[in-house]
Amino acid sequence: MNKPLPLKLLIFLFLVWNLYSNAQTTLTHNSCEVIKTTDHSCTSTNIYWAKDFILNQFGVSSQDEFIINQGQVGISYSTWLANIQFNIYEIDANFPNSFSSANLIGSSQVQQLPIIGYSYSNDAQIITVDFDTPITIPSNVERILVEVKKGVEYGDALAHIAGTAIDNGISWYRGCSAGSEYINTSSTWPGSDFNFYINISGEKNDINAPFSLNYTNDCNETYNSFHLNNIDNIASVIWSFGDPITGTNNISTLISPTHDFSVTGEYSISATITQSNGSTYTINETISVTEPPIAYPVNDIYACENTLGSGISSSFDTSNIEAQTVSGQTGTIVTYYDQNGNELPSPLPNPFTNSQANSQEVTVRVSNSSNLCCFTETTFNLITNPLPEMVSTSDIYACDNDGDGYTFFDLSSLPVDLLNGQTDLMVELFDSNNSIISATNYSNFINLIVNQDYIKAVITNSITDCSSETIVNLLIPSNPEANQLSILYGCDDNGDGISEYFDISNIENQTLNGQTGMIVTYFTEDGIELPSPLPNPFTNSEPNNQNIIVRVTDTTTNCYEETILQLQSVSQPNINQPNNLYACDQGDGYSEFNTSSIEEQIIGNQTGLTIQYYDSNNNPLPSPLPVLFQNIEPFSQTINIRIEDASNPICYSETSFDLIINSLPEINLDEEYFICNLEPSIYLTIDSNFNSYEWYYEDGTLISSSHNAEITNEGSYNLTVTQVENGIICENSFLFTLIRSVLPEIQQVNYGELGNNFIEIIALGDGNFEYSIDGINYQDNNYFPNIQGGCYTVFVRDKEGCGEDSEVVSVIDYPKFFTPNNDGYNDYWQIKGIKKYPNSNIFIFNRYGQLLKKLSASSLGWDGTYNEKKMFSNDYWFKVDLGNGTVFTGHFSLKR
Repeated sequence: MNKPLPLKLLIFLFLVWNLYSNAQTTLTHNSCEVIKTTDHSCTSTNIYWAKDFILNQFGVSSQDEFIINQGQVGISYSTWLANIQFNIYEIDANFPNSFSSANLIGSSQVQQLPIIGYSYSNDAQIITVDFDTPITIPSNVERILVEVKKGVEYGDALAHIAGTAIDNGISWYRGCSAGSEYINTSSTWPGSDFNFYINISGEKNDINAPFSLNYTNDCNETYNSFHLNNIDNIASVIWSFGDPITGTNNISTLISPTHDFSVTGEYSISATITQSNGSTYTINETISVTEPPIAYPVNDIYACENTLGSGISSSFDTSNIEAQTVSGQTGTIVTYYDQNGNELPSPLPNPFTNSQANSQEVTVRVSNSSNLCCFTETTFNLITNPLPEMVSTSDIYACDNDGDGYTFFDLSSLPVDLLNGQTDLMVELFDSNNSIISATNYSNFINLIVNQDYIKAVITNSITDCSSETIVNLLIPSNPEANQLSILYGCDDNGDGISEYFDISNIENQTLNGQTGMIVTYFTEDGIELPSPLPNPFTNSEPNNQNIIVRVTDTTTNCYEETILQLQSVSQPNINQPNNLYACDQGDGYSEFNTSSIEEQIIGNQTGLTIQYYDSNNNPLPSPLPVLFQNIEPFSQTINIRIEDASNPICYSETSFDLIINSLPEINLDEEYFICNLEPSIYLTIDSNFNSYEWYYEDGTLISSSHNAEITNEGSYNLTVTQVENGIICENSFLFTLIRSVLPEIQQVNYGELGNNFIEIIALGDGNFEYSIDGINYQDNNYFPNIQGGCYTVFVRDKEGCGEDSEVVSVIDYPKFFTPNNDGYNDYWQIKGIKKYPNSNIFIFNRYGQLLKKLSASSLGWDGTYNEKKMFSNDYWFKVDLGNGTVFTGHFSLKR
């Protein structure tokens, strides 16, 4: 199967092809593919990466010009708007101490980097910059520094430089954390030694010779290209490649020919050039030609996974891999890489364990032993075959009826259960001696080990030969225990030997006695199965005595054991329903009841019986009950009674009776009645359905024996009534009072004026009075504080309607401000309560004492004008003469 080449190899071959296609000389210290070597960068600042080169080490002599037209740098990570630029400096042997930016020979254009996302693999990209203007290194320059400037077009632009694992040069760095001077990354770079991938390519030009020869001399299947400069002065050229085996292809007349050399080795190349002026010039060069070895395809390797679903196997046979891929070639070195490009041990461990589940790709690289960068690669897959899926199966149980520890087990359904519908699988069963079990013995297999055994089931895939196995336990469990049961009694309430009251609620618990994983079933002595669980309460079908077989079965093994449940019916005591008891309410629904005849009502003259009493919450009460028993639940209480046969308490009868409180007759009267002194009497009436009535005055005089009475005299009265209910007489009494009220009379009205405004009403009388200063709103208090000035009619009245009295009073006061804006509110200023003094005069002055307005008691008030002109917002003064010798002054505000 043909597989795509790894990305790293594609990058490397692209680089080689690029060099060939341009027939250039490349200056580089890096070998083989580009890998990620650093994660370090700085934001918002320039960084400078560099490599130094001695030109004659790359075939550029002191008499050659070197014309650079391309630069390359490895990048493993970059963000938006990061850029690069190549700068070429002349340096000397004292670099970096002698470095100066003044020695700049030339720079490329600025080229923006693509966005390269961060990756945890070793993949990196080679960024090529084709110089818009080639840079010429003059002759006699011995050393140069190739600097790659990482620039920032905008924002926080990051870039990480990549390198190679093999590097015979030094990587230099300045800017960012290194400062402004160049430092050697092998000693000062944070973290480790990094090799920067930086190279340049160009053409050599011998300034002392009319022509220069440039050629590729790299590992590329012996295919090389050649190039001459100054081609405008070439009339013709004859090439000899020193490779006579190639026949006519050994000679070429092309100015820039290519030649595929027959084998690797050393070759003497010559180019005889006829110049445009007719003279000839010959160039001789010796080159070394190599080609990569072949990496022959390797077959995929299959192995069974170690555990089900893991996709991992430790049994891959790698013993034949190297022989397949080398196929007899010599002078080669074989290396291996996983799917992430990480190098694996060489040779591969055998057996080998895959690290990627199910399928893992391995790359095999066959390198030339004299040039490790001259290689080809192939890939193969480690494919894990899944184990057959084995369905989980339960232990197999069989009952041992004879107790010898051996019995028959049915294995016939086991193969089908284990396969669960899977195809291409085979199942084999082995006993505990590891002997295969014949299919004819599946339905009647006898265990080999007493009380327990096991078998091994093996499932094999007929296509992959992968097998899974499991152990199935064969168990002979102990039979369950059916515990002995006591006789169960039920009451026969009609003498027919049948009872509907057998309580079987605890039978299952007694039978199991704590055993779990069991079911209990029931059968008649004839083997007829009964409902399970039995109905509760249970009714016997055979009079007086009946036996029921109780079977306990283990739900896991279906083994069982049985016991007997014996049912016996017992006659029930005969009892009577007692009468309810009644009593009059002695307070809050409680009273005392006479219980002396209860027991005789219930059992008559029967003997050998036990009587028990309970309240409604089933709390026991004294037995016998006290003769005078007070109820503990108000108004109505039920007493429950249980009568048992003293010799067999399980058979009993039950009844009950009620303690009922008769409510006292309700007297619907008030505690106090009021009448005026002018009224002669009051008539009172209550419910006419009572049995008797007695109205008494406080001196013992009987007023009435009817449901109504005339009440005349002030004082205390007592009414007693009776009512017959439930055969008993209940009596109730009520005490009330008659009060006569005297008409109210205002004796005096006190009041305050001019800011201390209040009214106090003083009244005579012995009634229940209330007071008002407007005839609408009344209050119990006779004092009214903080009132406005004005004329008031004050009132006092009896709350029971026994008359009222009133009087007029004026309270003089004045507004502290007014707003004459014709809005209907506070448009005039006037003394309040002044109308009581018709002869009074009011004088209004400004702040300078000028009289502005004179008002009378009947006047509407001052409208804030003087001589028909509106006065300004300000404070104004007044003087009031009431005409009775009383004079007072004050001030107020006008607001607009």
